Amino acid sequence: MSETAGKETVHRGVETKDLIEEVAVDLFARRGYHATSMRSIAAAAGIQPAAIYHWFPAKESILVQLQNDFMERLTEAVTAAMARVDSPAQKLAAGVREHVVYHGLHTREAFVTDSEIRALSGAARDALLASRDTYQEMFRSLIADGMDRGELSTSEPGVATYAILLQCTGVALWYQPGGPLPLARIADLHIELVLGSLKADDALVADALGLTAGRTA
Repeated sequence: MSETAGKETVHRGVETKDLIEEVAVDLFARRGYHATSMRSIAAAAGIQPAAIYHWFPAKESILVQLQNDFMERLTEAVTAAMARVDSPAQKLAAGVREHVVYHGLHTREAFVTDSEIRALSGAARDALLASRDTYQEMFRSLIADGMDRGELSTSEPGVATYAILLQCTGVALWYQPGGPLPLARIADLHIELVLGSLKADDALVADALGLTAGRTA
């Protein structure tokens, strides 16, 4: 069902919710959350503001939905990739590959999720940070397990985790689909850098690259 009012339409279908989210993530990425109004989202989507409020009670709820979706889908992709291999170093390599590829394929969503944490209110911010902490712990645990098995080495797994994820997440800021390197090759390079920084031997790095190649979602 819809009503026509000038050039705008009030839509109630789920496809309109998807459209609102697509427009919002683009505007948040280009203009910033605070510079984007509900009216500007409605105008860019070609709908009446009332159509947004049918799905989202406030602008922050759109941001929360976008950030939650990104973290949930990223986590699902990474955990699925890790489950396909066995050793801690292999799982770490699989996680790095999937993290890099996912961020390269979803640059706007990654940017909005990371940069607009500051825009969230207390409870929403705490929930997103908790989700990120859980995600980071997967990587820290793998590094610690790899150390226990003699595959990896670092003096501080927690700091190593922060450095690795910051490096891999940065792909979303500079990767261009038309650039000189394909995303799969960029993922390979990050695996080499990550495992190399953790003092994995060359044979282990080659093994991890072979086992994880072509297995991204």
